[in-house]
Amino acid sequence: MRKAVFICIVILFPFISNARNSMPRLTFGAEWSYVATIYSGYHYNYFSPEGYRFNVYGSGIDFYNNGEVLLHVGYNIDRHWNIAAYAGMSGLADYHNSIPINLRFTRYFGNDFLADRWFSFIDLGTGLTMKIPVQSVLSAKIGGGYRVSLSRDTKLDLLVAVRNTYTQPQVYHDKEVIGLEYTNRNDAYLLSLSFGASITF
Repeated sequence: MRKAVFICIVILFPFISNARNSMPRLTFGAEWSYVATIYSGYHYNYFSPEGYRFNVYGSGIDFYNNGEVLLHVGYNIDRHWNIAAYAGMSGLADYHNSIPINLRFTRYFGNDFLADRWFSFIDLGTGLTMKIPVQSVLSAKIGGGYRVSLSRDTKLDLLVAVRNTYTQPQVYHDKEVIGLEYTNRNDAYLLSLSFGASITF
């Protein structure tokens, strides 16, 4: 009996060892970022309550502080590439909050997934404004950071990125809300820097 147990252990040991050292494929976690908007532009075209048409636009350096919280689930294609879906809540200057839904492609440098290493990523997606009526949001993000390997399955990412966002804010005329039916155009663009941390399992 002991001999049979010993033979089973010898046979299974390489498989157990490989499983312990193999890279997990499915990933999930959460990310938080501080978002600093540094430049913005807008273009509004609408009819006032009195029936006059207005075409208002402008751009310039502006500073707004916001936060972003995201949940993510992804897949490690190999030791260097990960593709993941992100969703959560993000603030957009002083306009409104949004629900972003993004797809991120990440490139890790270095062959050892158990070691700390650098990475870069590109993030593209859409989303919804958290205002009534609900309208669409588009965003693109490029960045990078440093991954701290806490264990085989747990990673801490420190990241920095540049984000460009298109949204459709509420239009006001003399502090009065202009309905969407009287709005021809309500475009806004935000260029932001983000600094964050992510935990991945």
